[in-house]
This record gives sequence, structure tokens and C-alpha cells, in this order.
Amino acid sequence: MPGLPAGLAYALCKVSGDEDETYAVVRVLNVPHEDDAERNVNPDTPMHLCDPSKLITQHRLGNHELSHRTIDPAMYESSEIEWYGTGILPPPLYMCFIIGRKCYLCGDMQDSDDDIRCECTENFREGYRFCTACAPYFRQALYKTLAPIWRFRLESERAHRRRIPLWVHRTRRDESGKSDRTNSGRPFRYTRWSVSSWITIKSVNKHDPSVEPFEEDLVCVEEWMERGSEPMSNAEPMSKCVSVMDLFFANRGSRTDPNYDPNADDPLNQIRHLTLDEKRAIMQRESAPFE
Repeated sequence: MPGLPAGLAYALCKVSGDEDETYAVVRVLNVPHEDDAERNVNPDTPMHLCDPSKLITQHRLGNHELSHRTIDPAMYESSEIEWYGTGILPPPLYMCFIIGRKCYLCGDMQDSDDDIRCECTENFREGYRFCTACAPYFRQALYKTLAPIWRFRLESERAHRRRIPLWVHRTRRDESGKSDRTNSGRPFRYTRWSVSSWITIKSVNKHDPSVEPFEEDLVCVEEWMERGSEPMSNAEPMSKCVSVMDLFFANRGSRTDPNYDPNADDPLNQIRHLTLDEKRAIMQRESAPFE
């Protein structure tokens, strides 16, 4: 058909309910026979034009005990097929000029945008839009990087998604109160922050001279402002990225003491003598269970 992309099939289809017998050009998708209960059907595609021979069946996470779908792989991105079969998150989506009813993880269209959920990165224009069926697997993928601090996310959710205050280190201070950025053992100053995005960012830690550079997960945090308080000079709260490891150790004491203040014992200095493997072993041992 002139003016349409080559290699794709199109057909003229009568618009239902139109008394003037208007026809529309529709793209032909390969979906199974109408009697197949597991089909993934685009409602705009005439059923008599479907080709069942090109379909594949996928099981969630490759597990035959979980849900499955039958699709034409030519109609999906490779990341969408991989997500459904492995649960590996693709890079965040730039959420501009997107389809409201599409799940941008599995690629399936939903009945309405009420079936779509969203979670943003520190850049509110980027993030993930996913369907109700993908939601528990998205959550499971997040847990893999947030396990040591998962309990704080759960607490935030139980507070009706209001952010909760967490302790975050600012800078080291010498005896005169001046900033000291070296790994000297001098105390940190800990202040209240909140996690603004639970989607982690991979980064290589090169700031600790006592260990070789290693890859770690970061989350974005924002200065905590008490309700009713005015930011200094009416400025917006500052934000920055901190490692999951530092956030875990800075707030570790709050597990047993709700009034815990890390400025009293400076936990990041207390653990500086531990090896990276020893720190990771503690994080794994004390990780919150998945919910």
C-alpha cells in the first residue's frame, strides 16, 4: 500500500457502528485463533488475518508454574520479551509522548490506563510505567538492589507513600568544625534526609582509598523538611545520591531504637576498619525480608 512502511501488513477494516460505511487502515498483527484463550490480541486487528504459526509462548521468569502469554515476537521489543522471561529491568524510560495504555515493561496493551502504574527516577521525566500484572515482578527486581534498606521503603509505603526521615552523612569535621574530606576517622555530621527515588543508580566507588574501586548502588535523597518549616532563604531542598551501603549503616541503629541519633556513635567511622566483604556480609545478614 503506497505511503506505508515496507515489510508490514495492512488492511482496510470497516469502522463498526458507522452508518456511512467508513473504512480505516489497520496494521495486521499475528495473533492466534479466536478460540485460543491465551492469545494476546490487538482489538484493531481482524481475526481472519492472524497467523498462529509465528507465535511463541512465554512463561513468567521462565517458570512454568507462573502465568504465561502467547505473542508474536516481531511485535515486541527485545527488552520486553527479556523482561517477561527473566525479570531483568531495562533502563528507565524517558516518559514523553508515550502510549497511556501500554506497559513499558512487558509491552502488552491494557484495557485502560487505570491498569498502569508509574515509578520515577531522581529525574521525574524518567522512570517505569508498568501494568498490574508486572507490578510484583517490578517490586521483586527493586528488592535485589534495595534488600539492606527494604524495610525503610516498606515503612514509607505504610505511611501512605509519604517520605520518612532517614539519617545521611554530610561531611567530616575536624576539631575546629571545618570540613575534612579525607578518610581520617574524624567524625561525620549526620542530618535528616528522605529518599526521593528508590530506583537505584550504578556507580563506581573511587572515594575510599582503603579499598579498590568497586561498583555500588546509589539512591537519590533529599533534605528533610519538617511540616510547616520554611527552607532557608526560600531555597529548594538539596538532593544528592548516596550509597545503599552508607544509608544502611547510618540508620542501622534505628532498628532497635526509634530515637537513634548516629551523631552519638558515628557508625560510618565505627565500621571503617571492616573489609568490603565483611560489610556486605553484615548487609546480607540483616537485610529485610522481601514483601
